[in-house]
Amino acid sequence: MLDSTDAGDLSAVRDHTRELIESASDVDGPVLIEAPPNSGKTTNAIRLALEAEKPVTYLARRIDLYEQAEQKAEEYDDLRYERIPAPQRDCETFLGDNDGSAAAVQRLYEKGYSGRRIHLEFQDYAPCGMDCDYIDTLETIDEEIESIDLLIGHHSHCTRHQYVRNRIVIIDEFNPDPFLQPFPGDNSTVIDDPGDIVPGFLNALDEADTGFPTEIYGDVTDLIQRRDGPQGWQEAIDWFREKEASRRSAQNFDFLDPTLGEYDDVHAYAPFLTLSLLCMERIGPGIDLAPPPSGALDDIWEDADLGLATKCLRDRNKGKMYALNPPDLSAAAQVIGLDGTPTIELWNLLFAPEDGFDHQKVIAREDFPTYLRSAMNMSLIQIGDGWHPYAAGNISDSDSNRFTAVQILEEGPFALVSTKQALERYKDRGLLDTFVKRTGSNQDAADTRVSVEHQALHYATLKSSNAFEKESLGVVAGMPHPGDDLVQLWAGFCGEAVKVTRSDEEDVVKSFGELGNKIYEYFAHDQVVQAILRFGRDESVYENGGATVYISTYALPDWFEVDAEYNIQSKELEGAVLAKLFEIYQEEDGHDLALRTVNQIHESVDEDDRLKEDPSKRGVRNALERLASKDYVTVHPDRGKYSADLYAWSGGGEFLQAEDGTPLLHVESDIHVLQLEDVWES
Repeated sequence: MLDSTDAGDLSAVRDHTRELIESASDVDGPVLIEAPPNSGKTTNAIRLALEAEKPVTYLARRIDLYEQAEQKAEEYDDLRYERIPAPQRDCETFLGDNDGSAAAVQRLYEKGYSGRRIHLEFQDYAPCGMDCDYIDTLETIDEEIESIDLLIGHHSHCTRHQYVRNRIVIIDEFNPDPFLQPFPGDNSTVIDDPGDIVPGFLNALDEADTGFPTEIYGDVTDLIQRRDGPQGWQEAIDWFREKEASRRSAQNFDFLDPTLGEYDDVHAYAPFLTLSLLCMERIGPGIDLAPPPSGALDDIWEDADLGLATKCLRDRNKGKMYALNPPDLSAAAQVIGLDGTPTIELWNLLFAPEDGFDHQKVIAREDFPTYLRSAMNMSLIQIGDGWHPYAAGNISDSDSNRFTAVQILEEGPFALVSTKQALERYKDRGLLDTFVKRTGSNQDAADTRVSVEHQALHYATLKSSNAFEKESLGVVAGMPHPGDDLVQLWAGFCGEAVKVTRSDEEDVVKSFGELGNKIYEYFAHDQVVQAILRFGRDESVYENGGATVYISTYALPDWFEVDAEYNIQSKELEGAVLAKLFEIYQEEDGHDLALRTVNQIHESVDEDDRLKEDPSKRGVRNALERLASKDYVTVHPDRGKYSADLYAWSGGGEFLQAEDGTPLLHVESDIHVLQLEDVWES
């Protein structure tokens, strides 16, 4: 790990990243390399395919990263590479480019049937069949894999043994989505509720007379309530030991015949869910897990063609089930993880459940701010006054003022990151049109933006994205607040229960326990950091002034530092009072001539048609008492006529103005956005 001095040297960081990746390829046991943005992770991963003795499989989560990897691979004439195809990108039926049914094959895919299986057995819906370009590329890779130096694909492709066997597998960024399947799915278009597909599977077993004890187990309730009973359990377990329960095995069950009917309840995951319900044990409040962490049923699990890292969790309160299917990477020559802010417990859970990763760092996390300031030439400014959990779209009423301040200070629009729901609110209120930069013609279609017209991305689509690499001005607004259920889910997969302890502070979770806090911080704080790291990564930015990122949330790790903090003030009366004090100070010759009593200040504010406020004298007095704590407001007690207190501006500050005429009073670390009835001309 580099010391604090070298952490600010981009060349040193890139050299050390290369050294760690090269050395990781030659050691025993998986290695997780923590490296900051723009440190050359992808470049060195591709170079390794040329230099290492073993071939490389490079896996990322986004199409633009595949393309970036392909571009780098093209630089080496002696390097043979192939991109692993996906039906949604490479099959004409899935793309809707032939006479087949894109909707039908997508429904089959959602039911758990693989792209290869769909082309083989459902050619009525996929007329491209085994002659499809997608299948042709798959078969070419299968036949020639020994001569392919570099495979480029999605994280999900590491579940295929031939893509990892005797190869160096490089996993770029943590991405759990391909390996976690909720039942029912959040946006599913097929029947996949356990309450429907498990009884459907049991009914198919009964009709096929398979010998399964369906007279005892007919639905989910039976499986839960009778699994500890004296009859049926052993017979059911023996059946799964013989027939197996994996998704792969289920696709070969003759008695499961999926149709595209609206109410068809056949699903390839139903056998797995059924066995899981038979094997589950309670690990905490409302949480059941299979196989049990004790290991008592591991032999059953393995006999049913399920790896021990494969798990199923049930939320008893909601009846929802989750299948976790980590890839089996035991046959890989080496596994190398690359991440900017990794949570080691989650990496181990998915990709190294037996031995765990050797966690190596290019720089210490405490040196991250040094790297961003010195190597990336980035300025970080805090403008939030709270955590701002925007997952439900409950945006702050002060966001408009914050955006106004940024636009005025930086003299232009900015790129924006927030939650999807918050961006939808901003769009509805016209804030995207007013403040956010417009998109160019080269927008990545995979961004799934709330508005295709604006440079605004939500957290769910942001990680690993290069969409903002050339943006020199950005705002990160609010945090992606994970619910308790999400933390309990991942802690449960780690075999631990979570007890939530809340603080008295509204909307802030005090503690989930040691493991739970790490998981929470990954899904909250680390995602905010990842959003910040998206800006200004291109050389054209950091070599020419660098990026400035305004952060409107306190949801940052303890080790993360900002360069400055601005307090965006928007109280109308206080702003009006300050504006008058500042204006009087500018008009008078000297501090003493600018002194005014409460009555005089009230009169000035009340008679100024530009200001919205029609204040009472008491209101002005209270505002002045609050403002007296500011260094730029001076109070002289008892100095006025009849021992009245006198107030004056203490110097410094400036008026700035937005394109729409909104004025801003900027002094020290405070920014006051003024509310006006008319244009301010000072």
